[in-house]
Amino acid sequence: MSYKRILLVFSNLLLIILFTMYGNMIFFKNGNDIIKNVNSNEITVDSLKIDEVILPLSEDAGWDYINKIYFVGDSTTYHFYKGGVDKSHILVPDSLTLKLTSNITNVMVGNSELTIAQAINKANCEIVILTIGVNGADNFSETKYKTYYQKLIDAIRELSPSTKIIIQSVFPVTKAYSDENKGITNSGIDRLNIWAMQLASDNGLRYLDTQSILKDEIGAQYDYYNVQDGIHMNELAYEAIIYYIRTHAIE
Repeated sequence: MSYKRILLVFSNLLLIILFTMYGNMIFFKNGNDIIKNVNSNEITVDSLKIDEVILPLSEDAGWDYINKIYFVGDSTTYHFYKGGVDKSHILVPDSLTLKLTSNITNVMVGNSELTIAQAINKANCEIVILTIGVNGADNFSETKYKTYYQKLIDAIRELSPSTKIIIQSVFPVTKAYSDENKGITNSGIDRLNIWAMQLASDNGLRYLDTQSILKDEIGAQYDYYNVQDGIHMNELAYEAIIYYIRTHAIE
């Protein structure tokens, strides 16, 4: 193992330890409001009970827990295999692009010609994690985002009422990519994540705040997690994400 690799692994473990000890302090205000914005403008979610929405720290549920989960999303979800997830548990379109539009309930996944909800039903998923919205993050209105996401949640519940649905945060992008303003900025992603938490609350679901371990001090994706395109992440990032999921398990 090279010196650079050893240094990255050590940094990764240190970040996980620091988050476990202090991470929740960054995002909580008076126990009920969430304040987070990379531009220092406060975004507040009133009357949102944090302990009923965000999955809290738990004992490490291990790989037995991960192996119960199916992951739904776009190319950022596809790369979960880098963290050790079996590709058969990754449900993404062949294009690896999953846009949250009015057509969301008809999006096909894999080569099976099944919609997302049908694929989840066929797999008899015990747990499904949804990570949706990064494509065109800055172009959503709150109404459209919540309406289209709600359609997908309803479709999954209709076919798989016993499946536990977790809404996962959209992952941040690097500062350099965000600054290019290509329709995906970290401020836009922060808005989506607030709306996602509200959706989880409205539907009695849990929210997985994974983005919190991927951000640097200005709210952008750590450069050392990136594969040099500004959006997608490397093996170290997905190892950290998987560990976070294992230690923030749903009951």
